[in-house]
Amino acid sequence: MHVTKKILQNLIALIIAAITAYIIGAVISSIFVLKALPAKIPFGTYVSTALSDIANLKLYLVIILIGFLIAFPIAAALRKTLRKTLPKLAKIGYPLAGAAAIGAALGLMYLQFETVPISGANNAFGFIMQLVTGALGGAIFAKLQTPIN
Repeated sequence: MHVTKKILQNLIALIIAAITAYIIGAVISSIFVLKALPAKIPFGTYVSTALSDIANLKLYLVIILIGFLIAFPIAAALRKTLRKTLPKLAKIGYPLAGAAAIGAALGLMYLQFETVPISGANNAFGFIMQLVTGALGGAIFAKLQTPIN
C-alpha cells in the first residue's frame, strides 16, 4: 500500500479516535457535573446537558486532537522498539498514549487557568474517567490505524 494512502488512513483513524474520546468525555463530564448538584435531576436534563456539552466544548475536541497528534507517533515509535522485548506493553501503547495525552492536556489547563475547564474532571474520579476516554480513543486508533513501515 502506498505510504500516502496509509497516512490518510491513519489521519482518518486519528480523527475518529479523537471524536469518540471527545463525545464520551463530554457526556461523562456532563454526568459528573449534574450528579454533583444537590437535587434530583430528570433524565431529560442529563440528555440535553450532554448534547449541549458535545455541541459547545469544541475546543476540548481540538485539544484532544492535538494531544493525540503528539502522543500517537511517540507510541508508534515505542511500539516498534518494544514489540520484541515487551510485546504485551507494545499492545497497550496507544491506549496509554491516549490516556497520557488527556492527562497532560488537563494538567496543562490546570497550570494555565488554576482550574480544569472540563468541569467533570475537577475531582479525582472525574479526572480518571477522562483518562479512560483517552485510553478508549487510543484503543480505537490502534484498531483502525495502518502501520507505516
